[in-house]
Amino acid sequence: MNAPMFQRKNDSSYLLSGKLNYETVPFLWQQSQDAFRALKGSITFDLGEVTQSDSSGVALLLAWTRDFRRKSQTIHFICLPSQMLAIIQLSGLESIMPIATT
Repeated sequence: MNAPMFQRKNDSSYLLSGKLNYETVPFLWQQSQDAFRALKGSITFDLGEVTQSDSSGVALLLAWTRDFRRKSQTIHFICLPSQMLAIIQLSGLESIMPIATT
């Protein structure tokens, strides 16, 4: 299993890497709850090093989006893998997913 990781790049951005699927997303979700608790302001997630994703990975991004918006914080995702973009498009989620172009 190519375990997912997220690492802080700076005060307002994180880099995600590895596989985001039904086996790995619960672990990443749990890790993120502790790490993101104290975050303030805008945040960007760079998914350029995600090697594989399924609908669970997209669900994770939706959950993060919901949580940050509830706290009136801005969230963006950049460098999404083509698998994730395809799922987002097929699901009609483009209008609610905060995907930024780089």
